[in-house]
Amino acid sequence: MVQAHVQLMWPRAALAGLLLLLGACSVQPVAPPEPLPPVEVAEDSPAASLLALADSARARNDFSAAGRYLERALSVSRSGEATVLYRELAELRLAENEPRAAEGLALRALREAPDHPLWQADLWDLVAEARDRQGNEAGRDAAQDNAERLRKEP
Repeated sequence: MVQAHVQLMWPRAALAGLLLLLGACSVQPVAPPEPLPPVEVAEDSPAASLLALADSARARNDFSAAGRYLERALSVSRSGEATVLYRELAELRLAENEPRAAEGLALRALREAPDHPLWQADLWDLVAEARDRQGNEAGRDAAQDNAERLRKEP
């Protein structure tokens, strides 16, 4: 008789354990992630007017002046703005056909970049272009892989 009692207890205990386990795995509604703020130089930043001057100089193909404005903007930029300015400098160096300098500046922008996967992916695209222009196919492919991985992040 005792043996029958033990046999009945085991299934009940197993069932209770299973119910506890399933209860712990219940699905809670998940709110959609908040969109990440744009990575940019604030309008009221001391670097904003210098960035605008750099854009104007670049539009006139005055790359030398654009570079000076961007370098000056870096010296007065606020926290978090350097990544934008290094990216601008990297793009300027590509326009000047200086891919090695562009790569270094894009990598510097990545070091300064916030946790923003799409921003970082765009920077890796810039690195890939700079490496491609240097004939570094393996480096280009690695940079493109990084960009694709970042674009797949939630």
